[in-house]
Amino acid sequence: MLEMPDLQEKKNQIVSDNAKSAKIMYELEDKILATLSEAAEVMDLLKDDNLIDILADSKITGDDIKVRKAESEITEKEIDITRESFRRVAYRASLLFFCIVDLNIIDPMYQYSLQWF
Repeated sequence: MLEMPDLQEKKNQIVSDNAKSAKIMYELEDKILATLSEAAEVMDLLKDDNLIDILADSKITGDDIKVRKAESEITEKEIDITRESFRRVAYRASLLFFCIVDLNIIDPMYQYSLQWF
């Protein structure tokens, strides 16, 4: 978006942050499943402090990611609304451009007078 590059940069950052958050959640799920499978072999699911710590950390991280994702969705909607406001202007500008370009078809006199527009 050429009109407001800071908004485009913000949207790119949101997409990047969402991808990082998804990767973190995937890694946490893998870690939980690995720890559960190890603890299931020993049959000490409730006595394993490491598992309890991992679950507590993943809950905190998951809640934090949910909050950031909700905020990013709101920001993304605002950016999309701003983008849509430029669409009408771009449409009118393209109409004007092509009308001026097609003026030379009407009469050759306009070929020389276009520079004065």
